[in-house]
Amino acid sequence: MTMTHITFIAGGSKGLGAAMVDTFKAEKHVVYEFSRTGRSDTHIACDFTQPELAQKTFNKTFKTHASKQHDSINLLINTAILAPFGSITRADNNTINAHLNINIDSTLLLIQSFLTVFQNNPTNKTITYISSGAARRAIPGLALYSASKAFFERLIDTLATEQAAMTDPIRCMVINPGVMNTDMQTEIRAQSAENFPMVDMWNELHRKGQLADPHEVAAVCAQLVIKTGVNGAYYSAQELFDEI
Repeated sequence: MTMTHITFIAGGSKGLGAAMVDTFKAEKHVVYEFSRTGRSDTHIACDFTQPELAQKTFNKTFKTHASKQHDSINLLINTAILAPFGSITRADNNTINAHLNINIDSTLLLIQSFLTVFQNNPTNKTITYISSGAARRAIPGLALYSASKAFFERLIDTLATEQAAMTDPIRCMVINPGVMNTDMQTEIRAQSAENFPMVDMWNELHRKGQLADPHEVAAVCAQLVIKTGVNGAYYSAQELFDEI
């Protein structure tokens, strides 16, 4: 019987997410990508600004594969937005709600759905959260983004501890991709110093060519998910470039 590796990627339409779609496909994984604007042949339309609708999509997609045999089942979570920038006192409710829906609510429901559907599946399973250095340091002007990343780092850490006691455990990891040459970095560099006081540092990284290629980071992510990643671990992807 031919078995398969199946990988779900949330937020795979561009940047690191799109690079991970390419990379895991090159590793012969069947890849399904959740986003609003993805164009891959296995794109699944999903609007993370609508948590309840997104949850229905997650449940339907995962249940389709629940009774099938696979060599591994992987979930990589790359969905996030940066806004609002600047002081939260100036952020409007719509922007705050969109941030919370995408970065927190829908992402939490995604993880819950994956756990519910695949927990008792005996195959190898992983949940990998793509975090940010912002989760572990104060970056003025990115309070909500930093907080949402920190929220999931602690959640994944706790899940990893819980999973260690399960009969059919799911490996849970956090990967910090570092600064990359993506649209998100372009958005950061477009901010005013008032909204993002560290903007000059990001412009300097870009000017000096010190932003990593997303495909290099994606290759590290694949290495960790497929081979070397350990339950409960935190990885800084760019520190591992020489190891792949």
